[in-house]
Amino acid sequence: MKFSCIVATLNSSRFLARTLGSVLSQTYGEYEIIVQDGGSSDGAQEILDRFAKRVDWRSEPDSGIYDAWNKALERASGDWAVFLGDDDFLIAGDVLERSRACLAALPPEAEFAYGNLALGKEGRPKTRIVNSLSSMYSKFFLGVGLPFPATFVRLETLRRHRFDTSFRIAGALDFTARCLNGRNLARLPHYVSFMEHGGVSDNPKYAPVMYEERARVLREHIIPKAGMIAEACLRHLGEDAEDAV
Repeated sequence: MKFSCIVATLNSSRFLARTLGSVLSQTYGEYEIIVQDGGSSDGAQEILDRFAKRVDWRSEPDSGIYDAWNKALERASGDWAVFLGDDDFLIAGDVLERSRACLAALPPEAEFAYGNLALGKEGRPKTRIVNSLSSMYSKFFLGVGLPFPATFVRLETLRRHRFDTSFRIAGALDFTARCLNGRNLARLPHYVSFMEHGGVSDNPKYAPVMYEERARVLREHIIPKAGMIAEACLRHLGEDAEDAV
């Protein structure tokens, strides 16, 4: 099994080496790192050049993070992809090794597998996101998607679909909602990534855009699938109850 670790970056050199180092230090070695830089002018390209022997990076203009992800996917050759922000990082050196064992045991219909996500500042966790499958399905009705930096997506799925570049913030939610069928979501029982607070979705300036885009995904993809999502939520609620006994 091979992992494609995809990073989109633009003028965010402060944490970029940390992000890349968290992948390069993995105990499981079957991975590729693909970085799509939007034309940084803050020294990010110099950092990427230092990692050039182990990182496939390219710098060219793009229309935003989802356009950058689509460009990076053209070069991806793995079985599963994980999308890290340029200030996120894999939380431990054995994340890919532990994830490989879990992903290998999944049925073919599983297209998304999410783990736990830690959030904080300066690499120090302050909040932890741990969602059961039932609670994860229910959160789609609130316009809240998967913890994407802690989510693995099959490359087969990404080859059939692409991210909608008209979104600025909710493109990952839109992508997942379009693909969701009630049977293709799985949960990993461990922490995968750390997400640094301070991105676009945390900025009050962009809150109106975020809410409008979430509402759009709800109207176009989640509400039409409400029955399916509710059925999946109830089915997994029973499984969660059995696991708790």
